[in-house]
Amino acid sequence: MPDFLKDYFTDLSEGLFSTLNTPDAYFNKIALTVIVVVLAALFYFLVKKLLTRNETDFKKRLKSQKVLKSGVMVLTILSILFIWIQAINALILIALLIGVFLAFMVRGLTTNITAYFVIKYWKYFEISNRIEINGIIGDVIDITPINLKLLEVRGGLSADANTGRVIKLPNSIIFNESLEIVGGKNSFVWQEISYVLSFDSDWQAAEKMITEAGETYFEEQVQHQLKKDILHLSEQQAALRPVFSVDTNDAGIVLALRYLVDYQHGTQVKTELQRKILPQLISCSAIEFAVLEVKVFRG
Repeated sequence: MPDFLKDYFTDLSEGLFSTLNTPDAYFNKIALTVIVVVLAALFYFLVKKLLTRNETDFKKRLKSQKVLKSGVMVLTILSILFIWIQAINALILIALLIGVFLAFMVRGLTTNITAYFVIKYWKYFEISNRIEINGIIGDVIDITPINLKLLEVRGGLSADANTGRVIKLPNSIIFNESLEIVGGKNSFVWQEISYVLSFDSDWQAAEKMITEAGETYFEEQVQHQLKKDILHLSEQQAALRPVFSVDTNDAGIVLALRYLVDYQHGTQVKTELQRKILPQLISCSAIEFAVLEVKVFRG
């Protein structure tokens, strides 16, 4: 500890002990302390009563009462400090307490501002990117020095659609939570649709219908965008074409189509593919969807 702080606390202790060794001064300070506490309590309850009577809005009244309580407590503590400690020592102690409080408050502010520069100048993510952080998925709509705003996606919905809710998160969250970013250098993600057919269905015919729909979608909506916007991906187009897979489970034959889609249009594309594939599957008499058996237990 620095010497000036040791000297300060030594003088402070000596002043307190000297006060205790002087009975008259000791009892006077106790009496003044009691008076200050009583006056503070009376002032608090009087103003609180006035607020209750004149403020009809519950939220505003509750907020005002919290501010009043904090203010009265701070003033009471400061008054007691002036009573029990020499004025100059009280001022120094108050300054130290304020300094600690400000350091604590500024620490969070500084962290948020630092995170803001990391986001902006290191291109961590940008407005319109979709991110997932701490279980929250959303499109970035604003980045301020203090917080970032997300337009929530999914949020309990089955589709990747905006819920309409705006979520504010402190910028410092990027230092504490894992972050997944979509729509940075590459706005495409993989999605999948699947169908479960009965074991006696003509799954080869279904495969043809599904793969044709996937290839048509790729050539009409994806291929030209890859060439235009994402040159480093366009060179690997063979690996980016739709992928068809066949599997089985207890219910039947599982046919799945995995395809690239711009993350902002995932639900729209899935709906378009379903509208194209489902009528073909339903109209084919050799294809039947698997039906799950539901067992009902009766008591």
